[in-house]
Amino acid sequence: MLREILTQYVGLFIVIFLVTAMFSLGLDLTFRQIIEPLKNKRLVASALAVNAIAIPLLAFALTSIIPMHDGFRIGIILYALAAGTEGGPKFVQMVKGNTAFALGLLVLLLTFTVIFMPIVLSLAVGDFDFPRGELVIKLLVIVALPIGLGLLLNAKAKTVADKLNPIMHRLAMIILWTVFFILIYVYYVDIISLQGGVLVAGLAFFLLAFAAGYFSGGPEWQNRRALGIMTFARNGSIAMMVARNVFGDEPKVLVIATVMAAGSVIGAVLIVVVMGRSVPESA
Repeated sequence: MLREILTQYVGLFIVIFLVTAMFSLGLDLTFRQIIEPLKNKRLVASALAVNAIAIPLLAFALTSIIPMHDGFRIGIILYALAAGTEGGPKFVQMVKGNTAFALGLLVLLLTFTVIFMPIVLSLAVGDFDFPRGELVIKLLVIVALPIGLGLLLNAKAKTVADKLNPIMHRLAMIILWTVFFILIYVYYVDIISLQGGVLVAGLAFFLLAFAAGYFSGGPEWQNRRALGIMTFARNGSIAMMVARNVFGDEPKVLVIATVMAAGSVIGAVLIVVVMGRSVPESA
C-alpha cells in the first residue's frame, strides 16, 4: 500500500526538489558567473562532444556487446540521448565543482536534446509526435523560472538572498535525501528483477559515462567534477516521456528508462557522499 502511494507521488517529490534546487542555485550565482565559463570554447566543445556523441555511442556499444531484450536496449540508448539533467548543477555544487559552468552547460544540453533528439529518433523509428511544446513549458516552469527568481533576488536584494540561501540549501538537501530513500524503496524490486546483463550494462554506463565526462573536463578539478556529473546523469524525465509516447507498445523501454532515471539520482547521491567533503591537494 505504502509503495503504491509513494510510486504515485515520487514524481512530485522530484519536481519539488528540482524547483528548490534551482531557486537556491539562482540565489548563489549571478548571470555573469553563469555566462563566463561558457567563454572557454575548448571546455564547452569538449563537454558537447562527450555528451552529444561519446555517451550515445557508449550506450550503443554496451547494449550491442551485452545480450539483452530489445526493449531494454532501446531504453538505455534513449536514456543516453537525453542529455542535460535538471538536478545536475545542484549535485555539482554539493561536490564543490564549478556550479556556474554546470548551470550554463545545462542550458546548452537541454537545447541540444530538444532540437536533436526528435531528429535522431525520426531517423530510427520514422515519423512520430514529439511533445516539444509540453517539454519546453516543463523546463521553463521547473528550471528557468526558479533560477530566474533566484538570480533576480540576488541582484536586487542581496541581503535577502544571502539570508534565504542557506535555508533553501538545507531544504533542498532534506528533500533530496527524502527522494533518495523513496526511489530505493519504490524501485528496488524493479532493479533486482532486471536481467543480469541489463544491470551490468546500466552500472557500466554510469561508471564509464562519469569517467568520460570527468577526464574531458581539462586540468581544473572543479570543471572535471562538474562535467563528470553532468555527463553521467541524463535527463530521465525526457527519456521516460519519449518512452511512453513513442514506444508505448514495448513496456520494457519505459521500465529501463525509469530505472536508469532513479539509478542516476541514487548514483549522484553516492558521488556526493564520496566526493562532497574532499578537495584535491593541488587545489
